[in-house]
Amino acid sequence: MKVDPLISVILPIYKVENYLHKCIDSVLAQTYKNLEIFLVDDGSPDSCGAICDEYAKNDARIKVIHKENGGLSDARNVALDVATGDFIVCVDSDDYIATNHIESLMALITENDADVAINGFCSFYEGATPAPKYSEKVYVYSGEESVEMMFYQEHFDNSAWGKMYRTSLFNGVRYPVGLVYEDLPTTYKLLIKAKKVAFKNDETYYYLLRNGSLDSGIINAKKVKSAITLLEDMDSNEKAFKNIRKSYECRKFSFLSHIYLHMANDDPSTLFFEKQIKQYRLGVLLNGKARKKARVAALLSYFGLKTMRCIFNISTNR
Repeated sequence: MKVDPLISVILPIYKVENYLHKCIDSVLAQTYKNLEIFLVDDGSPDSCGAICDEYAKNDARIKVIHKENGGLSDARNVALDVATGDFIVCVDSDDYIATNHIESLMALITENDADVAINGFCSFYEGATPAPKYSEKVYVYSGEESVEMMFYQEHFDNSAWGKMYRTSLFNGVRYPVGLVYEDLPTTYKLLIKAKKVAFKNDETYYYLLRNGSLDSGIINAKKVKSAITLLEDMDSNEKAFKNIRKSYECRKFSFLSHIYLHMANDDPSTLFFEKQIKQYRLGVLLNGKARKKARVAALLSYFGLKTMRCIFNISTNR
């Protein structure tokens, strides 16, 4: 009798007690049943740890890891170190997934002999109900082509969630501990090792937009420092991008601009970002594959970076 491949599902958990039940319930309700589910309590000071333990009593597939707080990357890494599944799926613990999320990703893997499968996602605000869209079109790329697509932010981006990875891709690859934006310098390392990457824009991952999340608020000094460190790491691996250099420069410009537009005016790293933006803006402006938003930012920067910041911040706050 054929046994379905084992899927390791990793949920890093920290201060999400109001959302955790919905997230875990959505994983337990999956139509694909052969799962090992890692609930990684990253030293959460609320009731998350107790919630995890209670779930583990009722479902043998659940494995709870309690650890000192080390951040999102550390929580994922701890689970990766002990995962025994053939494939890895990550779910952020304030989000949730459609009942067929894992089954649909597994179908993309098997039907296309792929090492990575990617579905679309539907973002929604707290208190609202997701309104997902679906598609029949499947795109299959080589590893390098998928990284190029990701850097252009076409179809999909660098988030760890919404994807299924063959576990062997993580050999020698882990998320950088102590830094934010940890997906940016990690996901490309996984995709570029893949023989095939299959994407279908079925929005089976529900991404919650909430106040107090890692992505909200002004970009503080810690985030700015993380951004610089991660960019330096990616630059040191530039040989991996030799055939897709233009796409990397577009993604780097977008990331630089995002940080610059939201960092504090008195942050001492402002000059670093201004210099980098000026270095890449012409290439982005002339690149027809670049996102429209990135090309607009590149054009506005020629009228002065302070002007670019002012215009983008006004349009964002409307």
